[in-house]
Amino acid sequence: DALDVESRPSPRMPASTAERPWWGEFVCSGSSAVLAYVFTNPVDVVKTRMALQGAAGGSKPYPSVLSALWQIGRAEGVAGLQRGLYPGCFWQFSNVSVRFGVYASFKRLSGTDETASPLRKYLQSLGLAGISGGLAALASNPFFIVKTRLQATSSSGALAVGQQHAAASGAVGGALAAIVRADGLPGLFRGLSAFAPRVIVASAVQLSTYDTVKGWVVSSCGLRPDQLLTHVASSFVTGAAVVAAMQPFDFAATRLVNSPSAAEAGGGGAAVYSSPWDVMRKTVASEGVLGLYSGGTANYLRFGPYCVLVFVFVERARVLEAAVLERLRR
Repeated sequence: DALDVESRPSPRMPASTAERPWWGEFVCSGSSAVLAYVFTNPVDVVKTRMALQGAAGGSKPYPSVLSALWQIGRAEGVAGLQRGLYPGCFWQFSNVSVRFGVYASFKRLSGTDETASPLRKYLQSLGLAGISGGLAALASNPFFIVKTRLQATSSSGALAVGQQHAAASGAVGGALAAIVRADGLPGLFRGLSAFAPRVIVASAVQLSTYDTVKGWVVSSCGLRPDQLLTHVASSFVTGAAVVAAMQPFDFAATRLVNSPSAAEAGGGGAAVYSSPWDVMRKTVASEGVLGLYSGGTANYLRFGPYCVLVFVFVERARVLEAAVLERLRR
């Protein structure tokens, strides 16, 4: 059980470190997510732009993931490929630290029934992960908005897709302040109706599926729980399941938060999209059902390696944490 970190120590962890400080999983998971995001942000930029292209009859300059990476790199350089990295790191730490940390805390408090059936364990993990995902969405939504808007902003007119937000090109604090000036504090949670289902679905599938797949790999393939190959195999399967489940919500959240609100648009006009369902309805009407999966390939090419890196980093971070705590207790 990969994330049931409180129930038993890893084979590499001293038994005395099984009782972790409450903040341990928050720090390990949040920092691991930031490290993973640094490597995968270029594909996240592509995923965001591919989800935005073609909206309302707009241009489609990105025919494929590789073409998008090449075009952005050639026209905008490394800075273009790493757009949104700074707010993205805030997004990752606030989101993943809450998801993993709350999940681990809930599992510790609810206890683990070793006699329960695999289905019951899976459903319990699913429910706890969904709750932790909802809380993570609240904590990270403001950074998701800024990250998305900055990634959509291009210095090349030929590659620009979706709304181009001038305020997003500044610092994270300035972009957040601009949102508050336009829409008040509720503006920081614009798109939450799409982002929350995205995070809840992703959390429920990611955490519970990883637990289940890792248990199967260990019992059926003869691999050790702390073996690198175990983490990689479990993570790739988990990544496919997560993207399949969350893609429509991710697509709707991306288009919704990048579009200007009524206050941002000015002139007494209405917002482009009123809700995630409005995003989906208008997309299906103009682009067909497959339009909801725009950027889906990029999403998996981002999330697959990201999922592997997060779980590999967090497993190693837990071992490091245990070693540090053991040394401090001596």
